[in-house]
Amino acid sequence: MASEVNQYSDRLCKRLCYVLRYGAHKEGLQVYEGGFIGLPELMALNIMRRNTEAEVLAEVAASISHRGTRRFEIKLQDGRTFIRALNHRNFEESPYHAGTHVKSLLQTTIDYVVNNLSEYDLTDFPDEHIINKMIFQLKRKKKLNARNFTSLLVPALEHLDLSCDVYVTPGILKTMWSTCTNLRVLILKDCGYIMTDAIVETLFKKLTHLESVSLTACKHITDKSLASIVKYGHNLRELNVSFIKTFSNAAILDLLCNCKKLTMLDIFDAEVNTETRALIPEVARQRGIKVVLKGLHDSDPDVTFENPSCLLPTFGKIW
Repeated sequence: MASEVNQYSDRLCKRLCYVLRYGAHKEGLQVYEGGFIGLPELMALNIMRRNTEAEVLAEVAASISHRGTRRFEIKLQDGRTFIRALNHRNFEESPYHAGTHVKSLLQTTIDYVVNNLSEYDLTDFPDEHIINKMIFQLKRKKKLNARNFTSLLVPALEHLDLSCDVYVTPGILKTMWSTCTNLRVLILKDCGYIMTDAIVETLFKKLTHLESVSLTACKHITDKSLASIVKYGHNLRELNVSFIKTFSNAAILDLLCNCKKLTMLDIFDAEVNTETRALIPEVARQRGIKVVLKGLHDSDPDVTFENPSCLLPTFGKIW
């Protein structure tokens, strides 16, 4: 019985995460200032038909992330109830004209191009926003194969998310660092099956403009990767290496002390000893770096974030 209750709660949590983090516009909901959604409008959605308002409010109040932070928030205003996701918000644009189910001309054009990519050479296409919309659409449809992806890796790209529903190959990486030389934001979350110390070194050697990089859960990289980042990451400001426990205390401190422009480091799951835990906030304060590390907010809130989940999947601020 307890297992069934947990599964039911997990399904409800996933529905709420979908709507409150990125699917609201697609579902035809109005998103108010701060990312809030009206509770009655949410409950009217077809995907919420198996849940009651009381169940939703209970889940919103009780749901806690891996990092020990609340996932959702409730707000009462003018007699109405609103809820929002506290992190991960990255709302999709609606493909339709407001108040209709008629696709916009832009969406119709994108649909045609992604369905006929072999007929187009997009090398000199200047709008990276539209290119990223094409990439995202192919990801959602599970059609972002190596051939399609390679044709969309164009010089105009400055932001690229290789996580979720993308199987990254050596060929894709080679095309990326050869062609997308203007990249500033790169997300490689969960790409541990391919990411090695040698690849990290090549990435930072080739992509000299990188400012924000996520290597979350790339569990095979070691101190050598951090050393390469210090050596070649001359413009790096934000680095996420959470869900990785292979780094030594010395390598973490070297990164904090010597990565020249670093302003944010997420090492939430790193295993650090007592001495290093005492040194991290001291170095971070001297250099003006925010550090996300389990338990750090309790001991030294000035050098970390109140909500240590605030930069996850929207890390890098793609759009």
